[in-house]
Amino acid sequence: MEGEIDLSKNTEINQALKEFELKSQEQQGQQPVEVLQGSDVPKMVQLVMKWTGFKEQKQAEYVLLGFVVVAIGISLFLIFGGNFKQKTLPPPDQLPQIIPK
Repeated sequence: MEGEIDLSKNTEINQALKEFELKSQEQQGQQPVEVLQGSDVPKMVQLVMKWTGFKEQKQAEYVLLGFVVVAIGISLFLIFGGNFKQKTLPPPDQLPQIIPK
């Protein structure tokens, strides 16, 4: 048609179409395409979002932060052994005699 209008250059229509696609995918229970292909979301956060089912990036970041805190706590416990008492030697008069008199 001669009077056909090129809508591909209209940013408002493109944005509205993207929003419509995201909403329809969320209603069908699928993950939005932007989460899977978005370059601004780190891969580790995407993985946590996939495993936990969280929809928001902030929630996945809090899960990762909690994991790091727990891992550091366990590491410190293993390094220091959980035993903070110093072992002291008995007084010298109670030590067994190693060298015969």
